[in-house]
Amino acid sequence: MLMTRRDFVKHASIASAAVPAIAQAQAREPMQTKETLNPQPVRVGMTDWNLGQRGDITKIALAREIGLDGIQVSVQYPTDGKTPTLRDPKTQAAFKRAALENGIQICSLAIGNPGKSRMPMHTNAAFAILLAEAVEIAYNIGTNNILLPILGDSHIDMTSQSQVDTFVAMMKEIARYAERYEVVVGLEDWISAEDNSKLLDAIGSDYVAVYYDAHNIVSRVKDIYAEPKMLGKRINQIHVKNAGNLLSTPGGKMDWARMSQEFYDIGYRGWYVLETGSPTKDIVADTRANIEYVKKTFRMPPPPTS
Repeated sequence: MLMTRRDFVKHASIASAAVPAIAQAQAREPMQTKETLNPQPVRVGMTDWNLGQRGDITKIALAREIGLDGIQVSVQYPTDGKTPTLRDPKTQAAFKRAALENGIQICSLAIGNPGKSRMPMHTNAAFAILLAEAVEIAYNIGTNNILLPILGDSHIDMTSQSQVDTFVAMMKEIARYAERYEVVVGLEDWISAEDNSKLLDAIGSDYVAVYYDAHNIVSRVKDIYAEPKMLGKRINQIHVKNAGNLLSTPGGKMDWARMSQEFYDIGYRGWYVLETGSPTKDIVADTRANIEYVKKTFRMPPPPTS
């Protein structure tokens, strides 16, 4: 049906009258930025040992069942000649395949400690060989992050110049090797952000960073909430835990809501890896509750502008 001139004018008048109302409604709505239109979700992984067993390939399927985005797997050093180990290329291929089949990312590789008596990771020459091997393992299974724990028996004494010099010399060589594979070795330790910065300055490579576990060191530093700003982009991955409790349980060592803002402010865009237990003995339900807490509490900052 053709529209008469009178009908056209009538419809045009109605439309023009509606424009200010639409504009007013849009003005009342929050401005839609790129971040709000397409926010990048926080990625949550979990350690294989908290899922039940280090180096166990079946924990990848459990991670998928729970609803995790990733898993931190461990390289172990069995001596029975039977237990599968990620030192074996066939096992590496199996882990990579299992991750792809389950839609789970291997977010990092945790390096274990061979033998009944723990080898000091920061001063033992043999450990440098194992760490170089771990760089290749990480690359082969599809991750670019390694957790190197220099705590406990491997706690580095920053007042001992010989310990510091030995560790720095080792890590300089490991960094050259890690750069070849584009793998970052993250130091999980019991020292302050200031001391970590001294170590990293001496090592002088972007391929050695900090694996940050605030819960581990809150009692060892002056102000835990000031540390992220001191480390900045040197934090390459983060553990999240609340002793043996759910993350939402109040009264723990960490105010995670406050710390989450510190991580946001430095532009941290990496993984949050649960190192959490199961207080109710229902690992699926408890881990899902912890995932929900992390995704509600932590935020992914917008990407840096070029």
